[in-house]
Amino acid sequence: MISMIRIDDRLVHGQVAVKWSKQLNVSRIVVVSDVIAQNEIQTSALKMAAPAGVKVAVLTIAKAIGILNDPRSKDLRILVVTNDPKVVAELLPQLEEKNLFLNMANYGRIGGALSDKEKITETVYLSPEDKQVVQSIFDMGYDFKYQPLPDDTPQSLKQLVGG
Repeated sequence: MISMIRIDDRLVHGQVAVKWSKQLNVSRIVVVSDVIAQNEIQTSALKMAAPAGVKVAVLTIAKAIGILNDPRSKDLRILVVTNDPKVVAELLPQLEEKNLFLNMANYGRIGGALSDKEKITETVYLSPEDKQVVQSIFDMGYDFKYQPLPDDTPQSLKQLVGG
């Protein structure tokens, strides 16, 4: 079962690896990125960042869909992490599981000029293209919670963006 899908530029790091994994009681973290899945060094680093007892898989979108829809995954608690809203927009229509918790935090400050992006929160900056992708996810009937840490009060990203 997918416990959460999170968009975070840093992928597996302290907040995800320790706090969210513990809060969600996950046994697996699935990093979804066609680019990173092809990079052995990044893949190894992400696997090493996992807390004890949590396995990390770095998968392409196609492989992730297959694994996440596999009936054996229903018995697992899985945290899905990506660094690109386009990945989430591609995953959602193809996942059998539909009642999903989407989370976004720490996105948009890496790569590209901040001056070309709209500051949504202290840790979320969206380019015009990002806003279109996020809006398409809203149009599918989903919303993201802006909640950097489990102890933070969740806020609707849809309301923060004004969508």
